[in-house]
Amino acid sequence: MEYKSEPDMKDVLMDNLQSLKESFRETPSMEFLLQIVATYHGLDMTERGIGFAEAFLMQIEDEKEKLLQTSMIFEMVDLNEEALSYLTEAMDKYPEDTQIKNHHGMLLNKSSKFEDALSIYDGLLESSPKSLESLSGKLIALIGLGRHGEVLKIYKTSISITPSSPQDWHFKGVIDGLLKDYFDHEKGESITEGQAEKLSKSFDSITHIMDGLGPEVCNFYMMGNFAGKEIYHEILENKS
Repeated sequence: MEYKSEPDMKDVLMDNLQSLKESFRETPSMEFLLQIVATYHGLDMTERGIGFAEAFLMQIEDEKEKLLQTSMIFEMVDLNEEALSYLTEAMDKYPEDTQIKNHHGMLLNKSSKFEDALSIYDGLLESSPKSLESLSGKLIALIGLGRHGEVLKIYKTSISITPSSPQDWHFKGVIDGLLKDYFDHEKGESITEGQAEKLSKSFDSITHIMDGLGPEVCNFYMMGNFAGKEIYHEILENKS
């Protein structure tokens, strides 16, 4: 593989940025906008990326959507406190909105504010106990808090729920990816060797199920699985 120096990589990113901006002008979308902001961030031009995004976001008339998307922009560049401020405003204005609550909980987890996140997810699961999105968020909070006794209960709950959409399979993937590495790490500590072996077999069996569900579902699950593993290792790193 050809090695690219830092200047070469910046040239590539600049070319990508121009291409993304042209695509965005032709078809404005949050997908392109997030990629543009991420590319500016990679070029150490974060403020310019945020400015570019804000010019577009000002045109969104739906207040809830504007707050959510603005929060996502700040999260994209790891400005989590700024992202949380927009989510807090959204929570104040739309206190019963499930989408906002789940996103708020996710950002709290990302900021290691696990107690606050857990409170949000407990409330969400009271009204929607089969929400895999909320279960995955609660699981992250419990692991972050070191409440190992409750983690296995969440797993047992999750395997009793059949995902009903490709997006649900993403959160199923997050739960499985996170817990597989968690159980491997905790083997002999918070769980027994026998439990770890049994759980490992249950994760392996999911691959046979995925084969018959089509490429879209498989992609959602595998991306979630990868994200779950990353989340767990970030928790470990932050604790060390």
